[in-house]
Amino acid sequence: MTQPHTTSAAIRSATYDDAPAMAELLVEAFLHGDLGPWLIPHLHTRARVYRPYFALLTEQALDHGHVQISGDASTDLVAVAIWYPIAGGPPPVAADYDTRLADITGQYQHRFVALDDVMHRHHPYDAWHHYLAFLAVHPDRQHHGLGSTLLAHHHAELDATGTPSYLEATGSRNARLYARHGYRPRASYRIGGDGPALHPMWRPPAT
Repeated sequence: MTQPHTTSAAIRSATYDDAPAMAELLVEAFLHGDLGPWLIPHLHTRARVYRPYFALLTEQALDHGHVQISGDASTDLVAVAIWYPIAGGPPPVAADYDTRLADITGQYQHRFVALDDVMHRHHPYDAWHHYLAFLAVHPDRQHHGLGSTLLAHHHAELDATGTPSYLEATGSRNARLYARHGYRPRASYRIGGDGPALHPMWRPPAT
């Protein structure tokens, strides 16, 4: 298989000092993403909700996941990949997650709950793997291979231990990116029955 083009970038494990910049990067990367208009139609409201929402998810990731970032300093992050090791069940969530999610999302809580629920129902928890929950690149630095570099970095670790990986692509563009990295599509499904589609993908370890 032809290896995707990547660009050089310093990659390191995130620390709690990186949390504010990580959360802001996730907001910037996903504010105009495929799921955003369905989760919260109004852009300014979405931005207001996304900041505490991604701060909550950043806390969860640093507590329970493997977070790899690219950037010169904790205030200058340009890309982040959040992975969770899965062995028989979903990863732990942040303390008081349901209550905090309700407080953060308000009238849009049902959309975020529907997203969580449908992903949990379709996740292959019975198989050991690493789950790529988020891959985010700052909008100003996209199309320079930073996401591919983060993927290749973690895939090398997974391949060394024979570990597969799983993710949900949110659209055809990022599905094509993941396909170039060895991910194979599974049956797609919709959020809430009539929401946007998610496209699960599975990557067997390279030999």
